[in-house]
Amino acid sequence: MKAILLVVAGLLVTALVAAGVTLAVLQVQSPTKPQQVNLRSGVTLTEDSAIVQAAARARPAVVSVVTQEQPALSRGSGYLATSDGYIVTNIGVIAGAGGMTVLVPGDGKAHEARLVDYDCQTGVAVLKIDKVSGLPTLAFADPNALGQGQVIVAVGGPFDGSAVTPGYVSAMHRVVSIPNPSSTTRPLELSDIVQTSARINAGTSGGPLLNVQGQVIGIAMEAQPASGLSGFGLNVADIQDVVQQILQSGQVVVPSLGVTSTELSPEMASLYGLPAGSQLVTLEKGGPAATAGLQPGDVITQLDDVKLDAAHPLSLVLRSRFHPNQRVAVTYARSGTSVQAQLTLTGQHPSCI
Repeated sequence: MKAILLVVAGLLVTALVAAGVTLAVLQVQSPTKPQQVNLRSGVTLTEDSAIVQAAARARPAVVSVVTQEQPALSRGSGYLATSDGYIVTNIGVIAGAGGMTVLVPGDGKAHEARLVDYDCQTGVAVLKIDKVSGLPTLAFADPNALGQGQVIVAVGGPFDGSAVTPGYVSAMHRVVSIPNPSSTTRPLELSDIVQTSARINAGTSGGPLLNVQGQVIGIAMEAQPASGLSGFGLNVADIQDVVQQILQSGQVVVPSLGVTSTELSPEMASLYGLPAGSQLVTLEKGGPAATAGLQPGDVITQLDDVKLDAAHPLSLVLRSRFHPNQRVAVTYARSGTSVQAQLTLTGQHPSCI
């Protein structure tokens, strides 16, 4: 066993070379007795059996992502989206990395990885390992089938023993602040996050959250210690199109108003006497919103006929319903008055600020 560990350590040290990356749970919980769960397909399985089967199907496609962060190594997980080595993870796993190495289950070789692209609005990142083929993959679940109370399972990579952690979707549409990979002062705010009872730690973070059919319903994300929560997940409904775009074109380009904004929860909106929506923080000089007369503090409530709320935040509505160079009607609130402006969206890479 010591010899095996020395070989693995040697592979990691050899493979962890600077890759030019610019971006600054393991507890298996067994119920005392199996509980019956009713699956959406109408098939009834025991909770234990469903979790074991889903994890067994997923394990061969779940990898470990080991990063070189001075003065030590850090590890997370990811999963294979294509048989030729494209890997999906979250941006927290690769933030600040000086080099990345991927460990594939059943493969004694450590693979050097490179960053293809990332998206700070959804928190997803795609990596690539080269000179591989025929690898097992995981597929996305139907994003419309994800619901509160659903049984899920988080699976980690081989570095952490392919850890399996079951849980439930405990809440939907959370807004979560995480450390910003591009800034030490301004945290990154992610919208439409899934909250789960499954305990997610650093080793499992970036790996898949699966339904009992072994399909990806999200990407696991470690909760911040101060939150007192178990874990979170990037929602499949938000990341699916982003991942497909990166796989097809190598980069993310999204429609933009030329603004940064923060989402107002119903509670916050009620507290400050504002409507639900996205409140503008900064506007790009000469950008679509600034040119149309919008100002910091305005609350955008609607784009064309699409209303904004916690489940439909501005950034995600833009990318799911609109495209660059499209003409849209923006409805916003200012000083208790509803105003509408016409503007043309631009296209840009999602910003981390």
